[in-house]
Amino acid sequence: MEIRPLGVGEAFAKSLRQTNYVITPADGEPFLLDCGQTAPRALHALGVPLREMGQIVLSHLHADHLGGLEEFGFAGYFSWGWRPKLYLPENLRPYLWDHALSAGMGQRLRAPGGGFFEADLGTYFDVQPLAGREPFRLGSVELQPFPTPHVPGRPSWGFRLRDLATGGVALLTGDTRFHFKNLVDYGAGAQVIFHDCQFTTNGCHIHATLDELLTLPEAWQRRILLVHYGDDWAAFEGRTGWMRFAREGERYRF
Repeated sequence: MEIRPLGVGEAFAKSLRQTNYVITPADGEPFLLDCGQTAPRALHALGVPLREMGQIVLSHLHADHLGGLEEFGFAGYFSWGWRPKLYLPENLRPYLWDHALSAGMGQRLRAPGGGFFEADLGTYFDVQPLAGREPFRLGSVELQPFPTPHVPGRPSWGFRLRDLATGGVALLTGDTRFHFKNLVDYGAGAQVIFHDCQFTTNGCHIHATLDELLTLPEAWQRRILLVHYGDDWAAFEGRTGWMRFAREGERYRF
C-alpha cells in the first residue's frame, strides 16, 4: 500500500495544498481519500489525470475535503461518460447534496431520449453508502471507518487502512479533536498515523493541537506524521517531539 498526500495543509493554508490523499493498494486501483478544492490541481501537478481516480472516499463535509467533487462529477458526466464511485458514511449523505453540492451541480439536464430531468447526487456519482463502522474493501486495502469528534453536531470520520496483501497498516485520523481513545482503539498495530495538527487553538478548538499531541508517549509520537497544519509550519521544526511533518507528494509505503 502506498499513501501519497496531495497536500498537508489546513483549510486556510495558501502555500500548502489541502490534506487529501491518493491511496494505492498493493493489488487494485488507486483511490482518493477526500477531494478538497485543491485536489484536482494537486493531481495535475503530480501528472495524475483526474479520470484515473475513479473512486473517492469522503470523511466529512468541509470544503477542503469535498470541494473538488464538483469537478470530478462534471468531468464524469460531460466528458468521460461514466460516474466516479463515491464512498461515504451514510450519515453524511443527507447533508452532502442539499447543503454542499446542489447549488453548483443541481440543474436541469437533457435526458438521452429527449426532455429534461433534475440532476441529483446519483446523476454524477455512483454512490456507495457505508454502514457505520463496517469495514469495506477497495482492492487489497480494507478500510475501517470510525467516528471522530470534530465540529459539534456534524458527522466526521477517520479511517484505519490495512493492506491484506502486504500486512501494512496505517491510521488516517481525518479531522478530529484530540481523542486518545480513538488512537488506542484503531491505531494499535499501525506503522504510521497521519494525524491532523493545529499549532494554536485560535479560539476554535476543532483539531488536535501540537501541545496535546506532545503529551503522547514516545512510542505513539514516533509513528505520527503531522498533517493539516498551517503555512507557519517551519517555525515549529524541531519542536514536535518525536513526530514528523508529512510532505506533499511524498510516497509512504507499507
